[in-house]
Amino acid sequence: MLRKLFFSLIIIIFIFYVFLECDFDYLKHPLSRWIYIISLLLIIISSFLEEILRFKNQLSKKKFQSYEIKTINHGFDGILELDNKIPKWWQQLFYITIVISIIYFCSFFFTNFANPQFEYKRAYKNQLKKIKEFEKKQPQASIETVKFDKKFINDGKKLFNENCATCHNIDGGGNIGPNLTDDYWINHKEKTLIKNVFSIIWNGSKNNKVMRAFGASGEIKGNDIKKLSSYIYFINKNNNKPKNPKFPEGDKIILE
Repeated sequence: MLRKLFFSLIIIIFIFYVFLECDFDYLKHPLSRWIYIISLLLIIISSFLEEILRFKNQLSKKKFQSYEIKTINHGFDGILELDNKIPKWWQQLFYITIVISIIYFCSFFFTNFANPQFEYKRAYKNQLKKIKEFEKKQPQASIETVKFDKKFINDGKKLFNENCATCHNIDGGGNIGPNLTDDYWINHKEKTLIKNVFSIIWNGSKNNKVMRAFGASGEIKGNDIKKLSSYIYFINKNNNKPKNPKFPEGDKIILE
C-alpha cells in the first residue's frame, strides 16, 4: 500500500507540473493540499477494500488446501523462475505511462507544448515584462544623480568590453576612439569626471561623430551608463597603464 501511495502522489504532482504548466509554487496552494489529501484518502480506502476482499476470498477456501507453485524451467541453465502474476499496481502504472507517452507525443508534434522555441519566446516576453516592471520601480540614473560607486566596477567592465572596447581598446588605451586613461578630453562640459563621462555616453560627442549618443537613443539604459562611467572613472583615476596608449587628443583638464 505504501508503494501505491508513493507512486500515486508522484503521478498527481507530475500531472500538475507538466500538463498544467505550473511551477512548484502550486504545492503551497491550499487547493493543491486538499487535492492531495482527498486523493490519498481515496487510495487508502480502495487499498483497504481490496485487502478485505482478498481476505474474504482466502476464508472461502479450505484452510489446509494445498496449491501448486507455478514455475518456469529455463532448462539450459538449470534455473527455476517463479511464474508469479505481475502486481496490479505495476500494470496500472505501466498503462498510465503508455497513455502519458501518447499524449506527450501528440502534444509535442501537433501543439506548442514542450516546444523549445515557443518556450524561449514565452520566457523572453515574460523577462521583458519583468524588466519593464523593475525599471518602473527602479528609476534610471541621470546626469544629475550619477555618482561613482565601487560596486559597479565589475559590471561596468563587462559592459565596457561589450560596447566600448572596439573603439577604445579593451584596456581603455584608445583605438578609433580616444585614450580614456589620460587627462586629455575632447569633450569637457561637466566639472567632474564621472558626470563628464556619463554626459558623453548619453549625448554622444559633437567633436567626434564616431561617438554616438548611446543613452539618448535608448541603446543603453541610464543605470548601465552609470556602471560604465564608474568603470571608466576607476581606470582613469587609478593610473591604468595600457600597453599601447593612443596619442593625446583634446585639451588637458584634470577632472575630479
